[in-house]
Amino acid sequence: MPARTPSYVIGIDVGGTNTDAVVLQNEQVVAWHKTPTTSDIQAGVELAVQEVVRKGHIPSGQIGSVKIGTTQFINAVLEQDRSKLDKVAVIRLCGPYSQRSPPFVGFPADLRTLMEGHCGYVDGGYQVDGRLVLALSHKQLKEQAAIIKSTSIKSIVVIGINSPSNPRQELEAESFLISELGPGYDVSCSHRIGRLGFLERENASILNASLRRFARHVIAGFNFAVQRLGKCRLYITLNDGTLSKASEAAEYPIGCFSSGPTNSARGAALLAGSLSQDEGDDREVLVADVGGTTTDICALLKTGFPRQSAAFVKVAGVRTNFTIPDVHSIALGGGSLVRTEQDQTRIGPDSVGSRLTREGVYFGGQTLTTTDLILSNHLTERLVPSQLKASGRREIKRAVEEAIDLVKTKQGDARVILVGGGSIIIGDEIAGVGELIRPNHFEVANAVGAAIGKISGSVDTIVTPKADNSSMDEQIEEAKVLAMDRCVAAGGSRTTQEVVEIELIPVSYATNGATRLIVRVVADLSEGFEDAEESHLPMTHDCVKSADSERHADGIDAKASSYDIVEQFDVESYRPRIEGDLWYLSEIDLQFLQDGAGVLGVGSCGDAYPSYVACLHAFARGEAITIRRQDTLPDSAIVLAAGFMGSPTVYLERIPGMHEVTDAMDAVIETSSITSFDAVIPNEIGGMNAFEALLAACHFGKSTLDADCVARAYPFLWQTVRCLRDVSVVPAAVADGAGRRQVFTAEKDNFRAEELMRDACTDLGSLAGVCINPLNGSEARSLPRNSYSLAWSIGRSIALSRSRKIDPVTTLLKEQNGVLLFRGKIISVVRHVTKGFTRGSVVLSSFSEEAVSRSDSGMYASGTSLAVEFENENLCAVLKQEGEEDKVLAVCPDLICFLDMANGAPLGISDYKYGLRVSVVALAAPLVWRTEQGLRMGGPSAFGLNMKYTPVGTEAYEPPRSVWEMCGGDQQ
Repeated sequence: MPARTPSYVIGIDVGGTNTDAVVLQNEQVVAWHKTPTTSDIQAGVELAVQEVVRKGHIPSGQIGSVKIGTTQFINAVLEQDRSKLDKVAVIRLCGPYSQRSPPFVGFPADLRTLMEGHCGYVDGGYQVDGRLVLALSHKQLKEQAAIIKSTSIKSIVVIGINSPSNPRQELEAESFLISELGPGYDVSCSHRIGRLGFLERENASILNASLRRFARHVIAGFNFAVQRLGKCRLYITLNDGTLSKASEAAEYPIGCFSSGPTNSARGAALLAGSLSQDEGDDREVLVADVGGTTTDICALLKTGFPRQSAAFVKVAGVRTNFTIPDVHSIALGGGSLVRTEQDQTRIGPDSVGSRLTREGVYFGGQTLTTTDLILSNHLTERLVPSQLKASGRREIKRAVEEAIDLVKTKQGDARVILVGGGSIIIGDEIAGVGELIRPNHFEVANAVGAAIGKISGSVDTIVTPKADNSSMDEQIEEAKVLAMDRCVAAGGSRTTQEVVEIELIPVSYATNGATRLIVRVVADLSEGFEDAEESHLPMTHDCVKSADSERHADGIDAKASSYDIVEQFDVESYRPRIEGDLWYLSEIDLQFLQDGAGVLGVGSCGDAYPSYVACLHAFARGEAITIRRQDTLPDSAIVLAAGFMGSPTVYLERIPGMHEVTDAMDAVIETSSITSFDAVIPNEIGGMNAFEALLAACHFGKSTLDADCVARAYPFLWQTVRCLRDVSVVPAAVADGAGRRQVFTAEKDNFRAEELMRDACTDLGSLAGVCINPLNGSEARSLPRNSYSLAWSIGRSIALSRSRKIDPVTTLLKEQNGVLLFRGKIISVVRHVTKGFTRGSVVLSSFSEEAVSRSDSGMYASGTSLAVEFENENLCAVLKQEGEEDKVLAVCPDLICFLDMANGAPLGISDYKYGLRVSVVALAAPLVWRTEQGLRMGGPSAFGLNMKYTPVGTEAYEPPRSVWEMCGGDQQ
């Protein structure tokens, strides 16, 4: 029997300037075509398909599949087109949790107006260890269905706590609502949209649900455009470089938002060919895609896929947690404008983009672009001086070298694959690049990447040691099998499957061994796979015309945190609202506090974003959140110290409700026979606890004192200034917010009290509100001073650097007398859990020699690394240089913080991931922690480190000033 001739594959990339199409057979380019993108996207796709088939002389019926990458769905959100976006109802399966942080609150105002429909709360959800929060309530679901029926809302999202680990309740609720609502309603489950991270997954699900109606029309239009090719399967490319069946893409359009950079990297890897490197060649491979306006650079893994972003991303201002490639973009392209200013040549950042062939000098226009520096004809010879060409090329070279150096995660020369229509502006000599590859068909690498897209399956879950003592390896194998089955179900070939990601992240503070497990599998598209569901998509020409008027914009900002400063906001002139002894917080103050509390969290304490959302919701209800000057309390005042105890990983999913902290406070009030109290302080100023104290005080109609018990973050309750003075943590209480609480009154010492409280916390789901021994006014005045003011000033420093478009840490270091320890890229992260605490280390590699010549502090020569040990918080930073002894740059109690190099946002230890580019800074510890007793409790020996403490910096420690003093009010 003759061998079957491999079918042809068409790959299409719908860009803002051009629609590119290629035909591949056996991963070889048979034909390609580039045509300007039309306002009627489907007509442009149809034309591209016709032309590339004609050029390739493809026999009728020989096209096996068409794979399309498109920007239509992200553009619909960016354009806030109400004809393409629907209102959404959200049903949370959450029991008593998350209600103070409702959906839509973190959305930009205009987008929120378009999408916000209804929100209902229903009993349900799972704890991190798999136990029920509450059983699913059908009665409550029935009530929510009745409310939805009374509105015009047709799109519904169901989201349950820890549903990615166990989707059973979501699926049950989905089925119930479908039967209750009847036809015409669109119900979707969040576990099919995103990974762990409740609010982020919910946001992504809302965007997805709002787009579904429009997405079905778009996909139907694509089906119409390719139907004349015969029995041809249609796929849409996804953010991670894999494919979705057309029918699934119509249901989950958010998965297609950022497929362009991934397609580019995948196409570049195939076109380069020479990536079949020698076994001994471990040089890093980068892809540089040069378009008309920007150059996108990413690292290529050995799997042929780009390295993925390690953090949350924002889409049109909405925080989400779907996977996108880790791409570094610079404003440099073939259409970038060239100017001379004060005898210096400046490139960009603006560009003529798609107007290059009309406005560029080489093409007869009047605008000087980077392309005019490279291409030569009588116009450029006459109008562009040779000196300007030379200086412009040098500036292009400098910008590209800096960008490549930032992306590299290994020392030594990299191999760079250059693609994109604008890549002609890049010269052949680039510092730090040992091999520059310009493959054939580089102009259409995106379309090639779409054509070779694979099928994927993934698992993201929390696992714990089983009762039968099965090993973690066995649970990993079970997850791999499940991911492979999902891959095959999506159309992947079982014989070509490969595991491309296995990640284990221990759950901090959980004493039951809970670990987050992520597995991802990819495979080639199965030749014999048939998608029966495709026939359900409408195929009329009316559907084709439903998608119109597109513009190019990627709209996705890779970011390492949730922190954003309001646009059109003058950071320099902003002053907080202060009335007498009270500071009335605004949204801007909260944004400053997010960054500041993140820095003071020194790697731990949980992301404050859900609490930030809760504060915004309180503002919307007309409630005031206030901070009180520390020195205004009388001796007789009573102050409660409160916050959360438990795992930040649990906090990702089990978003606090109304009562965890306040129930614990009520228990202490009852136990202590207190009739009233005057203020609240956080147990520590770091991370979420700073915000939880604000919310607790607001609940009781009180103010939060401008103080805390630590002046930074520490992992243990007994590591406080109060305990330094032999004050007991009891009476104390923990509460889960669902009616369970436990009180501690007679423990013999603080160490035993902590052990018992943590055991109770684990029983309550590894996250609980906590309140400890009340303080009187005189003791509260003696605690670390101006803690919120310090967090605010740190956040403002970072915001100032952002607004001035300078290095994000510049103002922070100057205003806080900080020290820049190191700049580099994370090349290793090791984590393990000991007695519920995440202990481990992270290693950073310095940038290359070229970077050293362009910078100063924090930059070291090739071969230099920084090792940072952590136990929930960062403990020490040790410099390692070849041929020299290790040097301790900083150690606790000084504060060691990781800041994202792009925007200065603070990172937690759960964010640390291979390839992340960071600045490591140190801030001086308060004097109380430098005493002999303070070092015993919070210094190196407290964590088993055999190191001598030497304070960072050369300046004398300066206590933080209050906001009242900084902003011109009365001085303390």
